[in-house]
Amino acid sequence: MSVGVRRLSVLGEFKPFGLIAEALDGKPPDNLADKYDYFLFDPKFVRERAEADNNGGCSISAPSNCSDHELFIRGNRIIWTTGARVFKRFTLPSQVITVCWCHIGDISEALLCVLQIESLTIYNTSGEVISIPLPRTITSIWPLPFGLLLQSIEGNFPAHAPFPSSSRLLGARDIPRPRREIGHSPQNNYSLPSSFNHNIKGETVSMSSHLILSDLLEEPQCTYIEERGKLNIMRDFDERTIWTSDQIPLMASYNKGKMQHSVWVAEVVNCIPEVASASLSDVVPAGVLPKQFLFRRIWQGKGAQTSASKVFLATDDDAAPIICLLLQEQKKLLALRLQSVEINNEILFDIKPDMSWSIPAVAAAPVIVTRP
Repeated sequence: MSVGVRRLSVLGEFKPFGLIAEALDGKPPDNLADKYDYFLFDPKFVRERAEADNNGGCSISAPSNCSDHELFIRGNRIIWTTGARVFKRFTLPSQVITVCWCHIGDISEALLCVLQIESLTIYNTSGEVISIPLPRTITSIWPLPFGLLLQSIEGNFPAHAPFPSSSRLLGARDIPRPRREIGHSPQNNYSLPSSFNHNIKGETVSMSSHLILSDLLEEPQCTYIEERGKLNIMRDFDERTIWTSDQIPLMASYNKGKMQHSVWVAEVVNCIPEVASASLSDVVPAGVLPKQFLFRRIWQGKGAQTSASKVFLATDDDAAPIICLLLQEQKKLLALRLQSVEINNEILFDIKPDMSWSIPAVAAAPVIVTRP
């Protein structure tokens, strides 16, 4: 076998473990939906708790690191299996829209985030539950390394239904930022105009097409994009998120009207307001303003009439990450090599024009080789 070639063996047709669990439960409920969804996930998400409960071993009482983990979703029910064993069952009051694992705030373990029509339900691996009401329609949720990204739709925001929190959002829509800072530290400092108005919190959130939940005790915050050296609220509701990474702060999106794919870097920006008067400083203490979240576009590609059917991360032969977009309409796989540079102990990401290529393809999946 030549260098770089790997042989694949077909073990058999895969059947979700959740279907087997449903069959063992007996007759399914009459209101059970015909459609179902499932996904396998890495046991690393529950490894810390399993090792703490089990001293690194495998047992029946703790989520096992020795088997495949699967979440099976049908209707308002979720079944979490480890191998052929059911570990947990969740039954929610309304239909589940989507589910993902995410790290939020300073919590070390990953949390299971479940989106429903009017609420976001969050579980930890021990079974504790937090329910967050959503005063506007959220269509999808996506994990990022520092929180949960929420995609919303336009024109569905009750006037008197703020997020349940005492913290304040920034009300500036157009925030000046020096050109020399663009594309640098993900912990940038910049100044807000002194005309900061704390009364338009709900308006700024309603204008934002993307929100980020970075702390379970705080409200989801509006996001910003960098445009011509300034930061503006991201309010392009046609910019639909199609993929994020929970390891690298990246988002891929598709805009149907522009027939355009984009790749963004998500950055955390420290906010330091210009306090122009004593009265304003009383309203907005400098030490309590939340961090803001910025999306910086590092690549865009036009000409696709439909969204990429699949987006994933792969690695080059030198271990450099590659973003892969499967464009079934064009029967090709577009690969974007990610360039990273470390400046002041912080990693910056970019994609250069000469670092992208495409090959003919009708299907694709990342393959992880664990042995040479």
